[in-house]
Amino acid sequence: MSNTESLSVELKQAFLQLIAQQTGLVIKEADQDNLIETILVRLKFLKLGSPESYYQLLKSPTIESNQEWQNLVILLTNSETYFWRDKGQFNTLINYIIPEIIERQNNHKIIRICSAGCSTGEEPYSLAILLHKLLPDLERWKVTIFGIDINQDALKTAKKGIYSSWSFRSINPDRKSDYFRLINNYYHIDNYIKQMVTFKTVNLVKDSFNKQNSELKDLDLILCRNVFIYFEDSAKAKVLDKFYHSLKPLGYLITGHGELYGHNLSKFQTKVFPESLVYQRRADNLILQTPPLVSLTSEAKSPPVKNLSLDVLQKSRPSEQEPITAAFSNTQKTNVARDILSVDDTPINIINYQENTKLKQTVQEVLREVEILLQKEDYDLAIKQLKNLLKLNYNNFQAYYLMAKIHANIGKYEEAIHYCQQALDIDSLSVSPYYLLAQIAEEQGNLVEAKRILKKIIYLEPCSLMAYLDMIHIYQKEGNQKRIVKMKQTVINILKQLSPNTIIKYYENMTAAELIIKIETELNYY
Repeated sequence: MSNTESLSVELKQAFLQLIAQQTGLVIKEADQDNLIETILVRLKFLKLGSPESYYQLLKSPTIESNQEWQNLVILLTNSETYFWRDKGQFNTLINYIIPEIIERQNNHKIIRICSAGCSTGEEPYSLAILLHKLLPDLERWKVTIFGIDINQDALKTAKKGIYSSWSFRSINPDRKSDYFRLINNYYHIDNYIKQMVTFKTVNLVKDSFNKQNSELKDLDLILCRNVFIYFEDSAKAKVLDKFYHSLKPLGYLITGHGELYGHNLSKFQTKVFPESLVYQRRADNLILQTPPLVSLTSEAKSPPVKNLSLDVLQKSRPSEQEPITAAFSNTQKTNVARDILSVDDTPINIINYQENTKLKQTVQEVLREVEILLQKEDYDLAIKQLKNLLKLNYNNFQAYYLMAKIHANIGKYEEAIHYCQQALDIDSLSVSPYYLLAQIAEEQGNLVEAKRILKKIIYLEPCSLMAYLDMIHIYQKEGNQKRIVKMKQTVINILKQLSPNTIIKYYENMTAAELIIKIETELNYY
């Protein structure tokens, strides 16, 4: 039982269905070999006689089965996160969402927030720090922040509240000393912040966390970012309904960008803020039977996120956003945003954000000039131009990505990784920064990390030729002939979907037909 043939097609499908039923996770085709290897590893560790025995263990309603699901989930899920991930969404929390919740709850002095899929705890602790900043009379409030996750190992780390510098990779180092103590090269979160957060093991798909007697009720805000992207549609619908019943009327749900596009959100009002799209539970008497309308704030109307369809926008009636409490001045929110989010001297955009035509033209002109400078390899001037651009328009994906490319070209890989992460904070579904990160990892000799990133690209773009070709190159370095053959067969299948005369630019400008012949010839030697 040392190879993937140990599982029949039928049994593999049964495992995939069982995992989806129990966790909501969809294992993409590109990741199914890894799943089979994981199953075989667990099989050997548990000293079971066959894959069927392991399947029956997972399927049985026993304590042993529950424990094994915990072990399997750890191997199937990605627990990577960091503090203040996605500055645009945290700007939205600082400028709009949290002040509105504080105003609404000012009489009762109770705020309840949940970070769903919190992993190792960086997100709920980020929220605790944000509330500590925004509530000068915090001691008069009852603030409860839940961090929930299916991965018990990740929650153990979260409860300790001890982090490496990698968890702060998008934040100015000077900000860490306010809420963390550096001990033996690790950052320990201050106890008064730690005490604001309660961690719980929750399976979003299977557990009834939205029941009336549950702690996870009457929530003002739920953050569930980069979780739905891994779920099948039925699991998304089930969890979304649970979130609806866990929120108070007018409570907010924030997800990763574009994760719920195409799903029935009629119980929520979709709101587009300058840097983020969020969902608000409607008042109980305002539930619609039709798709929700898109509302724009009166102070700042932004372009729709890229996944919002044009026909929805044309039918929408922009509604006036209720003014936020005057207790929070723009200056106060600017200071909070800068204290928490700013990196270097990059300005934070606060409420009065406007992308007028002149600014857009200036940005495009600078980016075109930088592209020319890159062709000339005038990297110093290109960096200078991009830094000036980011002071003018800090939330520009292309500027961060070009900064990453430049620093990678001159061998400054740590800086390149930092700028890739900044770009991904703006658009987490873009594959360009991931390609660059994979190249850097391979250049540094970290083939395991390079493969992990390339698999992420394939997950986001299943027909990504470049990712498959890069994977083949890595497997050639490793001498993994079996994987080479499988990857080349996949590449041929993708190429056959293209016109024979399609030019494959990143592969010696060969046509699709020529590349098919080349790869088929190579396969004859295996």
